[in-house]
Amino acid sequence: MIRHPQLIVRPLATKLRHVPVRRRQIALLAVIAVGAASSAVASSVSTAERRTANAIRGSLLVASDHGIYRRYANGTLKQLTTTPEDYFPSWSGDGTQIAFVRYPTDLRERSCRLFAMNSDGSALHQVGDVKTDCSGAGWGPGARQLVFGGAPPGGNNATLWIVNVDGTGLRLLLRGRGANPEGAHPSWSPDGRTIAFGWTAGRLNGLLAIPPDGSGLHALVKPRPKHFDMFAQPTWSHDGKRLVFVHVDFEANGPARKIVTASASGAHRHTPARLPHNPGQTGVPSWSPNGSLVAFSGVCARQGCVWTIPSRGGRRQVLMRGLFAQGTWGPAGT
Repeated sequence: MIRHPQLIVRPLATKLRHVPVRRRQIALLAVIAVGAASSAVASSVSTAERRTANAIRGSLLVASDHGIYRRYANGTLKQLTTTPEDYFPSWSGDGTQIAFVRYPTDLRERSCRLFAMNSDGSALHQVGDVKTDCSGAGWGPGARQLVFGGAPPGGNNATLWIVNVDGTGLRLLLRGRGANPEGAHPSWSPDGRTIAFGWTAGRLNGLLAIPPDGSGLHALVKPRPKHFDMFAQPTWSHDGKRLVFVHVDFEANGPARKIVTASASGAHRHTPARLPHNPGQTGVPSWSPNGSLVAFSGVCARQGCVWTIPSRGGRRQVLMRGLFAQGTWGPAGT
């Protein structure tokens, strides 16, 4: 393991020239500090920030322009992958496995591949030959299955699939007609009964939920009448009692993104943080192991940051700054 690794930073224009539009948005967030920062230090962690991390006793996965890192509770960093195209890391419920999507290097590709590995970075493998919509995947109970948004096969269709972690047993869960611009970002509840996801590709849109057998599709949060609302990036709390997600509001004095918490049924909604609409893919919220904090990706000054904020609202705090985004907390003890 290494502490505060020195990363080599390429010019922003060079970094973004050969990547798809959606990845450009993510990369822009991750490297927005390059033009102004005089140092390529990946993370700046204060004593207070270390105390916060230790208090919640869980590791944080972060995506960077140099792969995926694991940040332990004491602030130590370990690089798990070395491919710049790796994004949206996701913990299994027991903290033993990690899934992520790998963006294509070919601009003609419209899909991302799905990968899984042990939580220490070993046993890295591609999950079959599935093609995802480049949003995150969610782990089922026992770290045996993954749910993911499928890539359109050439038409304007969105899909939701379940697959075994070894790539077998691919099963279609839902299909819709229309675009799903933020991606499904499905999240499987800890009890295994419900999959929450964002959806804009059917008669029923919003933050939706569906059992893993495909029955009982229903809306947790619907768009408001005469408003253009999108809901994305849902994540269950580790006890399964609450959700956190991103609400993209196109009607609020110009587009805006909000971090919203809610009960498991989508009720009792609260907005602890508001973000600029751009750069795209800001947000990516996740719960601390004890549910007291929410981590999310944003911008502080002219740097990309991983922030934390009390889940009930309060003062936000920078946990990591520089080249990191998409902080995802593992369960207690990781």
